[in-house]
Amino acid sequence: MYFGFSRRELNGVCVLAVVLLLLGGVPHIFPFRGDVTESDLSVKVAEIDSFLAAVSKRQPTRSKGYHAAGEPVVHASGATYFTFDPNGLPVVDWKRLGLSERQVRMIKNYEAKGGRFRKKEDLRKIYAINDADYERLEPYIEIERVESVKHAAASYADSGMTVASAIVTPPPQALHIDLNGADSLELQYLPGIGPVFASRIVRFRELLGGFHHVSQLMDVYGFDSVRFAALRAHVYADTTKVQKIALNTADYERFRDHPFINHKLANAIVQYRKQHGPYRSMSDLLRIAIMDEQIFLKIAPYLTLADD
Repeated sequence: MYFGFSRRELNGVCVLAVVLLLLGGVPHIFPFRGDVTESDLSVKVAEIDSFLAAVSKRQPTRSKGYHAAGEPVVHASGATYFTFDPNGLPVVDWKRLGLSERQVRMIKNYEAKGGRFRKKEDLRKIYAINDADYERLEPYIEIERVESVKHAAASYADSGMTVASAIVTPPPQALHIDLNGADSLELQYLPGIGPVFASRIVRFRELLGGFHHVSQLMDVYGFDSVRFAALRAHVYADTTKVQKIALNTADYERFRDHPFINHKLANAIVQYRKQHGPYRSMSDLLRIAIMDEQIFLKIAPYLTLADD
């Protein structure tokens, strides 16, 4: 039999021969250093450790939650971190911190009921804030110190101190709070007003339709003359915000829901209108048998002849 190679096989043999020649020459071109000792390796390792230590010293160490003053930190999740006080923090800022609509709503409901964050851990009180959310927000929480007035008021509400011992001198900047515009948090800056009374004032204001005069604070449950005297100089009532009842169109339920109008008077107002037609003037109310001048003066600021 004849033994031979095709052209493709000859090319393969040539390539293989070249590779073998190159492999055979490698030890001569790059001689193996068999003289490397263990001490040489230790020196190299020490040099590397020294270099890494020097680099570490040059770079500032940032602990958990560290950020330069005023410098927001954007997380990979899209949340923007910045130093914040949770008390009264706007909704938009809570959302920037990565909280959902539901979480923000629960925080605002907590504040509306008179709740206040006095220390970082208080944020855990919010049911919607889980451990993971608290852990990522905790490094950025900085609760501002509250004026001595508010501390004294809170102490009074929580410990049962006498009103006289709880009242302190207002801060240098004079307090001047609109009873018809302040939220429960702002009301706590008043002497003698803690979370409980702040919540009561807001609730009564909603039922009333707004305060027509600051003296109506005395109608708030549990309010007394000593507490009123302590804050009288620091409040006022913007009467343009008072919501009024349309005398000629409101139904029985609308009148009855007002805290100054009982169910008998509410029914009498509606029945008089049915029998005599629309009220032409506020003084027509005095024609109702059970209406006296004292009641009239009390409810008149909350009634209007206009239809809207």
